[in-house]
Amino acid sequence: MGKSSMSFAFTPIPPARGNFRPPIMSALSGIWRGQLMATDEDVSVPFTLIRDASVDASVVGRFLFFMTKDIAPTGVKLLEASQSTFVAMVGPYFDPHENGDVVTVFEGRRVDAKISGKFNTKLVRGYRQVRAGRFVAIRVEAGSNV
Repeated sequence: MGKSSMSFAFTPIPPARGNFRPPIMSALSGIWRGQLMATDEDVSVPFTLIRDASVDASVVGRFLFFMTKDIAPTGVKLLEASQSTFVAMVGPYFDPHENGDVVTVFEGRRVDAKISGKFNTKLVRGYRQVRAGRFVAIRVEAGSNV
């Protein structure tokens, strides 16, 4: 990603209550690049997860930001976490392929600099599943073009 003058306005998410931060929140700091592989499609979609290492409450409330080439950075909320596993929800966000708002839930495991697991995307209206499959991502070093 080159330098861009684009800016994004994020809807504030209330900060988490208390100062408890699951260990996986620190373990997921950084930039993660990966692929979404839908079960019923023969294509994979590249994605990026960005986790700010700061302790700012609004960033902690968001946990991560998710984006693809068609989806602007969208907040990710941590639903459950242990030392190495997590469940996180992306959105709601507008999916141009569905022409509507969707949410995506990731259920994953972190091992060193790799996260993997399954995802499920549903329309907000009617909660009908539109996509499901597996994901995998690796942490990249700052300044890397991987």
